Amino acid sequence: MTSPSVSVKEKFRVEYKGRGATSKKEITVVIENGLPGSGINFSVLDARAEANGAYVAIPARAASVVNTLRNVVLGKDSVRLCIVEHVLCAVAIWGLEDVLITVDGPELPLGDGSANFFIELFKSAGIERCVPVADIELTETITVGTGDRMILAVPDNKFSLTYLMDWDHPKIGRKWQTFDASKAPEEIATARTFASLKEHQMLGLADDSVSLTEDGFTKPLHFEDEPVRHKLLDLLGDLTLIGVNPMRVKAKFISIKGGHELDVQLARKIEPLVKVGK
Repeated sequence: MTSPSVSVKEKFRVEYKGRGATSKKEITVVIENGLPGSGINFSVLDARAEANGAYVAIPARAASVVNTLRNVVLGKDSVRLCIVEHVLCAVAIWGLEDVLITVDGPELPLGDGSANFFIELFKSAGIERCVPVADIELTETITVGTGDRMILAVPDNKFSLTYLMDWDHPKIGRKWQTFDASKAPEEIATARTFASLKEHQMLGLADDSVSLTEDGFTKPLHFEDEPVRHKLLDLLGDLTLIGVNPMRVKAKFISIKGGHELDVQLARKIEPLVKVGK
C-alpha cells in the first residue's frame, strides 16, 4: 500500500535509524519541516549532556564547517556532526526547503554509502519531489583551486554540475559526468561512496561499503562510472551549504578533481552572491 502524496509545502516528518560508520552506535535521524524561511538546519545531541537530552542547533551553512578531511563535518562549540553531505544532497535533489534534521549522534548513518536511502524514505512517506527551478542569477565566474584541482561556477541560463575524475586506476581512469535538473535523481543519488579496501578495513567498513582494490572493486558497481557520479553527489550536497538549494542557481559548476575542501571553499565564496531571490 502506497502512502498518500504529501506536497513539500505540507507538514512532513520522516525517521531513519542506522548504524554510525565510526561511532558504531545506532543513530536516529528525524527529517521534518523547519520554520518558514529558516533554510536547512541540524539539531544535534550534545553527548556531554546526553542525560538531559540537550540538543545544539547547527545551520547547514559553510560557516558551520569545521573539517573536510574525509567528509564534511559541521560544528558548534564542542559539538560535531559528520557525513552531512549525503542527506544534504537528498534534500536538495528532492526540492525540500526549510528543513530541520535532528540527529541523536555525532554522524549521519552511512547506509549503503549513497543518498538514495534518504530519498526512498521521502518516497515511502509520500513526499512528492519538487524539481528545483533555476531562478537565482550568478553575476560573475567564481573559481577556487589548488595545484591541478579546480572548481568553477560559471554563469549560465540553467543549473548543471560537471565533474572530471582522473585516477590512476584501471577501473576509473579519466571520466567526465554531468548532472542537471532534467536527469532522474537516481543518476547520482544511488552512487555509493568508496575508498581503498585498506582504509575501509581500518574503519571496520569493508563488509558494508564499496572498496577499491588494486585492479577493481569489492562489489559490483551500479554504474560503470559510479565513483565519478558519487563525486557529483558530494558536490551537490556540499554546495547546499550556500544557504539555498544550489539547483536554483543559474550556473555551470565544473569540478576538476575537486573534493570536499574545495567544494566548501566555493560555497563560502558563492554564499554572499545568492542571497537575493531566496
